Amino acid sequence: MQTAKKVKAEFLTGPQVQERYQKSPVTIWRWINDSALGFPQPIRINRLNYWRLAELEAWEAAQAGQSAA
Repeated sequence: MQTAKKVKAEFLTGPQVQERYQKSPVTIWRWINDSALGFPQPIRINRLNYWRLAELEAWEAAQAGQSAA
């Protein structure tokens, strides 16, 4: 009998995302609103933004692939 594997989603807050990329809140806002950049959209909870770590890592990998091409 198979058991369901629980996947724990990790989230980063706005300040954690700013620290991760060493960018200001305004730059992160610009990234969110630039559809060509493809930056992951945040999840809003009580007027605060949270990002899924897995989505940020996937975006980083895509950016690395584009710069290598």
